[in-house]
Amino acid sequence: MAIDRAITFVKRATTEITFRKECYNCQSRQELIDRIGFDEVEFDDAINMQLVKCQTYEQAEVYQQIRMWFLSL
Repeated sequence: MAIDRAITFVKRATTEITFRKECYNCQSRQELIDRIGFDEVEFDDAINMQLVKCQTYEQAEVYQQIRMWFLSL
């Protein structure tokens, strides 16, 4: 299911520096989305699902930064 892939992507992007570097090798955000297998709505849903689990501002800030990073690709 695509939302599962989006959640996995978000979790990996928050913890794995090498994974983020691999993402930078894509020529565009759309290429990355096609490669991983989800769309922008599913990505946004995955971020929101992680945000509601956060118990501190610092935890939420990590996911907000991942959102901004993804949108800048």
